[in-house]
Amino acid sequence: MGTVMIRCPRTGQAVSTEIDTEPSVFSRLPEVAARMFCPSCGTEHVWSAREAWLAEPSLAPAKAGPAG
Repeated sequence: MGTVMIRCPRTGQAVSTEIDTEPSVFSRLPEVAARMFCPSCGTEHVWSAREAWLAEPSLAPAKAGPAG
């Protein structure tokens, strides 16, 4: 299982969409617009599967856990 990633158009950084899926499922994602809040620049981005890629779990940025 990998994480669906996009590139922030403002910073150029790879950011996680927080969607984890299998490669066979990712390859069949439809070309529909999705929205996400970008932790890299603090704005909302619209993206589609055409612009995304699947990162291996060890390559995806670590998800922040609860503080405390």
